[in-house]
Amino acid sequence: MKKTGETPQFSQPATFMRAPLVGLDDIKPGMTVISGAPHSMRDRFGERYGPRGIRDSSMPIADKLRNAAEQGVVDLSTGKTLLPPSETRLVDVGDFNMYPADVMKTTEGIAGGVAEVVGRGGFSVCLGGDHYVGYPSCLGYTRALREAQPNAKVGYIHIDGHLDFADGYGPYGKYMNGTNARRISELDAIVPSSMVFIGIQGPCYLDQVEDIRRLGGTIFTSEDIEEMGPEAVARRAGELAMKGCDYIYMSFDIDVIDAGFSEGTGSVTMGAMTPRTLFKLLGPLSEIPIGSMDLVETSPPLDPTSRTPRMAAEALLKLIAPKIFDIH
Repeated sequence: MKKTGETPQFSQPATFMRAPLVGLDDIKPGMTVISGAPHSMRDRFGERYGPRGIRDSSMPIADKLRNAAEQGVVDLSTGKTLLPPSETRLVDVGDFNMYPADVMKTTEGIAGGVAEVVGRGGFSVCLGGDHYVGYPSCLGYTRALREAQPNAKVGYIHIDGHLDFADGYGPYGKYMNGTNARRISELDAIVPSSMVFIGIQGPCYLDQVEDIRRLGGTIFTSEDIEEMGPEAVARRAGELAMKGCDYIYMSFDIDVIDAGFSEGTGSVTMGAMTPRTLFKLLGPLSEIPIGSMDLVETSPPLDPTSRTPRMAAEALLKLIAPKIFDIH
């Protein structure tokens, strides 16, 4: 992240938070590594522009922090001050190769890229793309993790308005954005009973609900969050996802936010949580041992106001702040 200079936000290469654009060989252990997976195969197109939109929307946030220089910025709700670190902790490796006509080749392109990041000691943050991206991202993470720790167990937190636990879906088959959580549940390193779904809204397919419960997973609806409080749900989700596990994989779909606030997404939700509730949820979640994550379903073409990609950028920053800043 640049700390000096007068570069306007609309110039220079777009990377998340103006992080240095690097190659995989430049990744060092402990770095948070942003990558993009501009993949979409659905009827409401636009998610393929999500990685670019999130990066663009992070630029004003980066400039605000840059202008604060060594003093940092203070979060008045928590009393915490974010200070720029002395060493580079955040980098961007650009987008992985996508193959629009070959979903399995795309799957390997994402999984192979994430595995490279994780294998070099990086904390992988893969920007989608539609929610299918979550499966190859988690596949790459668990593949690299099992190479280093053959017996490692991974819990799963799914922040979304939908379960995405179908075994197949119409002409799209078993590998699409409504089946990603089901495919993740089948990975050897994943503990199905430690899968936690947060923010589920509206009518759900009964077979998906029954399958999750049969496997021992937990579902928190948007109503649960309202009744229990987002902080309590976050703490309980962390406990459940870590039960019998060493690490957690997080998949974060921006459509967990009510469409009245966030229309730029492929699958809108009504009566879902507000941005304020989401940010209260993310604070405690940023403190649990997440090993890798994705952020998906941002569709800039569907939101001419750019609120949705800006919200995605700020939500991601909330989650990774402890990893990339000095906090006092």
